[in-house]
Amino acid sequence: MAVNVSGMQIKRLDELVRDITESLAKSQIEPSTIEIELTETVLMEASQKHFDALARLREMGLHIAIDDFGTGYSSLKYLTVFPVNRLKIAQELVFHVTDELRNATVVKAAIRLARELDIAVIAEGVETEAQAQFLLAAGCGNAQGYYYSRPVNTKAAAALLRQGRVETIKELRPALKSVSAA
Repeated sequence: MAVNVSGMQIKRLDELVRDITESLAKSQIEPSTIEIELTETVLMEASQKHFDALARLREMGLHIAIDDFGTGYSSLKYLTVFPVNRLKIAQELVFHVTDELRNATVVKAAIRLARELDIAVIAEGVETEAQAQFLLAAGCGNAQGYYYSRPVNTKAAAALLRQGRVETIKELRPALKSVSAA
């Protein structure tokens, strides 16, 4: 489960760490199932104090993601300073991967960079099969967007999973290969 952290919450990191610790203990949720998402805008305001708090969250077993990667300040230093587990490539970049060479190049570079740094990557906002095929060819094994499903509540999500209708690009690989061979 991914949880977005706001700019206000990041300013009160000690409080955030305490709240997360208490919530995990109360709910008995395994920390490794939780991902904290920070936008680049939030990271721009971060300091060493924030790095230390994020490192504590990672040590607890939580995952840290940079959300909307490529739309904010996009300092690559974030990738060397913060304990990041995942990059979420912004929908604005993914949307034009099949018709804008510059977008395609930036998305491919972000995917390669993440792989080289052993950081997981997910593409946001995938709406077409062509986008899914592009991402697969570029080495992106995870995506989210309307191509897979509109946002749904928990009950509907469980039903979709039981029906096998929600898939990752990785799971689509055989189907996509047969589509491109046809």
